[in-house]
Amino acid sequence: MPISGSFLGGIGTALRIQLLLVGLAALVLLVLSGQIQALAVLFGGAMAALNLVLLEWRRYQADSGRALSAGQSLWALYRSAIERFALVLALFALGMGVLQLEPLPLLTGFIAGQLGLFVTGTRRKN
Repeated sequence: MPISGSFLGGIGTALRIQLLLVGLAALVLLVLSGQIQALAVLFGGAMAALNLVLLEWRRYQADSGRALSAGQSLWALYRSAIERFALVLALFALGMGVLQLEPLPLLTGFIAGQLGLFVTGTRRKN
């Protein structure tokens, strides 16, 4: 199935910008601090990208499904926010707890990825 026909079709630009910003941040930390910090930045960027994919998947489900009442739409919005929050929390726990990644580079990668979403999200149609 082509990507334009899937739920990922609407986020290609956002993912590319996220990849660019996270890649630049990882490159800077690779030069300044070493490989471990750069990997932490990449993990943080992957967290932001997964968050975006979950957001877009839920939007695609809402747009392609049956019409919802106001209450059902509100519940879907809350559920999506809770799922995304839980995903990010679990990935932070994995990164800092299990993988023992440094918190600051991890957060730097996550922020760089979220910045990519912010930049492209303000220009999205729909």
